[in-house]
Amino acid sequence: MDTMTMQKLARFKIMTRRLGGFNVDIFRLAQAGDYAREILTRAQEVDNETLVLMALELSDALGLLEQPESDPASTKPSTKVKQEESKVPASSANYNFGARG
Repeated sequence: MDTMTMQKLARFKIMTRRLGGFNVDIFRLAQAGDYAREILTRAQEVDNETLVLMALELSDALGLLEQPESDPASTKPSTKVKQEESKVPASSANYNFGARG
């Protein structure tokens, strides 16, 4: 674990005690995923922007932020657009914005 994450954990522990009114076991937070999710979710419910932001940063640092599952249909390029582009008549495809003389 890097130094920045350890510093955030220490600040998080102090802030949750002061602002949230609950204690955090930072060793358990760093190692147990279920406990970390529970505590970080609880911290996000406290009415303090700094604590909520820190909880989100720690969630990311501990690998708890899940990437949304992508829909296989949304990752493929749209075939409708390609079909519509191919329907453009050849005569209008060569049009150069202006009168020809």
